[in-house]
Amino acid sequence: MSDHVLNVSIVTPQATAFTGTVLAVTVPGTKGTFQVLYNHAPIISSLEVGIIKLEDAQNHVTYYASRGGFVEVLNNNISIIVNELVDAAAINVADVEADLADASERRAGERSDRDRAIQDQRWAEARLRAARLRAESV
Repeated sequence: MSDHVLNVSIVTPQATAFTGTVLAVTVPGTKGTFQVLYNHAPIISSLEVGIIKLEDAQNHVTYYASRGGFVEVLNNNISIIVNELVDAAAINVADVEADLADASERRAGERSDRDRAIQDQRWAEARLRAARLRAESV
C-alpha cells in the first residue's frame, strides 16, 4: 500500500457514510469538479449536486451521488459533509428514471413548483450518472 494516502470522512445529517483511506478524491465543487491527491493545498469549498469519486490503493473506484455540502482538505485529511448521499451500488436506475420524468414534467408545469422541480431533476441526473459510472467501472 502506498504511503501517500488521504484520510477521508463523508458525513450526512443521518450518519457517517464513509471513513477510510484513499489515494484520490474527486468532488463536485461549486466552481467546478476537482480532484484531491496527497499533499493537496488546504482548501474549503462548497459542493454542488454531483458525483463524489473515491479511488483506493487497490485501484477500486467507488461512486456516490451527493446533494450539496462542503469539503475541507487539511494535512491529507478530507472531511466531506453533504445533505444527501447515495452509493452508486444502491441506485435503482428504473426508480431514478421515473423521478427524472416526474421532475421534468413538473418543471414544465406550475411556476411555483419550477425551482423545486429543477433541483429534483439535477438530483435525479446525478444519481443516474453515478449508476452509469459504476456500471462502466465494474
